[in-house]
Amino acid sequence: MKTNVENNEFPHDSHSIVSKIMTKEFPVVSVGATIGHIEQLLLKNISDFDTVNYIYVVDEAGILKGVLSIKELFRKNKETEVEKVMIRDLIKIGAEATPAMAAYVALKHGIKEVPVVDMSGKLLGIVTGDTLDRIAYKESRMVLMKHAGLGHVGIHFDDIIKTPLHQAVAHRIPWLLFGLIGGLGSAKIIDGFSSTLQKTLSLASFIPLIVYMSSAVGMQVEAFIIRDLAVNPRLNFKKYLGKQLATVASIGFVCSLVLYILTSLMIKDPYIPLTLGIALFFAILSSLFTGLFIPYFFNRIKQDPANASGPVATIIQDTISVVVYLTVAALLIP
Repeated sequence: MKTNVENNEFPHDSHSIVSKIMTKEFPVVSVGATIGHIEQLLLKNISDFDTVNYIYVVDEAGILKGVLSIKELFRKNKETEVEKVMIRDLIKIGAEATPAMAAYVALKHGIKEVPVVDMSGKLLGIVTGDTLDRIAYKESRMVLMKHAGLGHVGIHFDDIIKTPLHQAVAHRIPWLLFGLIGGLGSAKIIDGFSSTLQKTLSLASFIPLIVYMSSAVGMQVEAFIIRDLAVNPRLNFKKYLGKQLATVASIGFVCSLVLYILTSLMIKDPYIPLTLGIALFFAILSSLFTGLFIPYFFNRIKQDPANASGPVATIIQDTISVVVYLTVAALLIP
């Protein structure tokens, strides 16, 4: 049989949810069907189905009970009941899930398509493999573009060669100008600590290291939050923050300890290794701001959180790291 899900069963606000992109044309059988019945169904209605990767098994109420791979179908005896050979450990998503979540679930579990059910477990439709591929391509392309500081300004990414020069410049330069101004601000901050740097000139040589490490950790946190917000829009932020805080603090402690030990072997002045170790720890800890809070803020105001990446987040994190490093140095070095 075929699914009989009516359009009025879908949520009215179907923007960015899988009920808008799922198909209702796929093979579905009852739990009492045999392998022979399924073969007849496929032979008779094969042209009506959008996909035949899996056979979906439901009870009388339409509740999804199991699936059977098309490959396994023809390996079984025709008299065998599908209920005895179907897979009961199901991977499925709700009708309110986002397309990105469907693609993530499919990739994570290695399945070709994803069934969509309502709160009672009733089968509503499926997201096909072709659709999942398009979603994954779109999501990965958008993330890559946003990480490069690119956004939508009335042009399409695929037509960049045809884009007029003035539009191409206007498309990219705002974020870079923000970074330019931020860089000048960082230079001014460093100049304000000139007396500290004059005490120990070697402090300046470690600025790139502190900045790089904190930015790298921030980018890791940012990648996780952007992905997790995409696959779980109702993310428990307090719980997520606690886990990320513990993780980043642990990373900061290990990196700071290693830096302290190595610089102690290289530099005789005991204050410099101590300054570097403490400064690196707090600089890495500060990466939670640019890596976590900025993307979350964008998500809360209904903007793509990936917009927080690229030049904007980079210059903010770089400035914070410099301030943390030089402040610790000013406090510790006599």
